[in-house]
Amino acid sequence: MSNEVEIPLTGGRVTQGVVRVGDTVRRPPTPNSEFVHRLLRHLKGRSFGGTPTSLGTDEHGRDVFSFIEGDVPTDLAFHSDQTLSRAACMIRVFHDLAADLVATSAATVVGIETVCHNDLSPCNFVFRDDVPVAIIDFDAAAPGSRDTDLGYAVWLWLDLGSSDIAAKEQARRLALFLDTYGDRNPGSVVEAALARQAATIARATSLGDSAMADWAASCMAWTFRHQQTLTLVQNS
Repeated sequence: MSNEVEIPLTGGRVTQGVVRVGDTVRRPPTPNSEFVHRLLRHLKGRSFGGTPTSLGTDEHGRDVFSFIEGDVPTDLAFHSDQTLSRAACMIRVFHDLAADLVATSAATVVGIETVCHNDLSPCNFVFRDDVPVAIIDFDAAAPGSRDTDLGYAVWLWLDLGSSDIAAKEQARRLALFLDTYGDRNPGSVVEAALARQAATIARATSLGDSAMADWAASCMAWTFRHQQTLTLVQNS
């Protein structure tokens, strides 16, 4: 194995030190590695093919996962209705299957419904022919609520805050996304998006990333300004 070529992966928003070795991906371990491996084994055991397979660790202590062929975008973009529906469907299946991993009466009381990916950006999906086929990069996965994950997902999949897309069109696209996912209150999801935008501003500011903070602040101002439109207009 030590003679195999390591190819740095640069697509999407890749963590430093991530490489491809043959048909595997090697990643530096994190404090969350054990949970991530357990989650991916759980999903594989339920025949979900939309995530990498956990392959344990290598001789350097790195996490090892199967490599999924396809394209990973580096930036946000406009996505067709078909692509949005496919992404929403994948997220719903992921949430439904992951829910079994954290299903306890205590979890229900504190609002834990499933395992959140916590970074459901298009930049963490593998695409083939412009269609998302897999979710990757589960480093931030943790128990949480569906709306928390969906708030971030709709922010980035719809690119809420983009001046190129009118509020009424974004409302239609939001309704399409949530209708495909099913059984969600648009108002609650938009509130979750606002909360994630605020958290992104705070984190970026603490890291001295003014460009990220300014972008998130602009998105948050747009989302807040059009909140009523986003939650009232239905998909047609």
